[in-house]
Amino acid sequence: MYITRKLLGMEPMKRIPAETYRKLGLVGSLTTYRVAKKIVAMFGWTVDKMTIWKSVQKTASEIEFKVDDKELPMGEADGTGVGIKGIAKRGKELKVFVQYRRGGGVRVAGLDIGNYNGTWDKLFRKSIEVFKRFSQFLLITDGDTSILDSVKDKVNILIQRCLWHIPYQARHVLWQDGVKRKGKEWLHVISELMEICAIRPLVDCQKTIEKMIESKRKRLEEVIKYCLSKGYTHTVSYLENAKPDMFTAIEKRLNGKTTSKVERVMRTVNMRVNVSKWSVTGALNVTKIRLAYYYNGFDV
Repeated sequence: MYITRKLLGMEPMKRIPAETYRKLGLVGSLTTYRVAKKIVAMFGWTVDKMTIWKSVQKTASEIEFKVDDKELPMGEADGTGVGIKGIAKRGKELKVFVQYRRGGGVRVAGLDIGNYNGTWDKLFRKSIEVFKRFSQFLLITDGDTSILDSVKDKVNILIQRCLWHIPYQARHVLWQDGVKRKGKEWLHVISELMEICAIRPLVDCQKTIEKMIESKRKRLEEVIKYCLSKGYTHTVSYLENAKPDMFTAIEKRLNGKTTSKVERVMRTVNMRVNVSKWSVTGALNVTKIRLAYYYNGFDV
């Protein structure tokens, strides 16, 4: 018995080898616990759902996300709602930070769960020393201004507002201002914002870039003046808030204008977490393993 446990790498008083725990943890993160139980039963092993749940928690504790200084100094951050037990309606926000890879694609560099528009401190804390190794880091976000609260005085991070989100979120603030959807005023504001946010790729001439940004900023000011004249206070506030960071990437001759890559990551998350309500720890751990498997090379 002692030799068998030694060969399996099992610690004293443990029922399941560490390698088996990790396999159960991976299966439990990729599908529901009920389905995971069925899958392992197909191979002749009877395991209850609680064992699979414990395997997920144990496996997740071994995974850590942070920025890699060997990859590109660019990334995206976004959040998505997760149903949490005991919290009605929107639950909590799962916050995800991804970093661009040099060879293409992304890797997960930070993950946390917290309140909507709340602190991102835990997500960035482990990466502060790595951020300092870059002369600058471009972060594309949909507009949550709290994202940089924990690091803005410690590292040089450039913010680029997601240009896809601006006309999309403008629909909501226009609704708050009581503007009729698809009406004359609504169409004017949305169509102008779509034109302003349309950035041509592969523009190399610096003078062309400067003229293009100047033209778009002038056009944006005209939209803001139009909204002011109509009394659209929510829309004016939203556009004034977005204005400083709309053209950061192209001004600095950097690629990146939307959060399209992190949005794809969110779809991977939602395929698993949207099946029920969770505890905060349970949702975070199952997402940790799932994202590490899909984006960071984690496997068993």
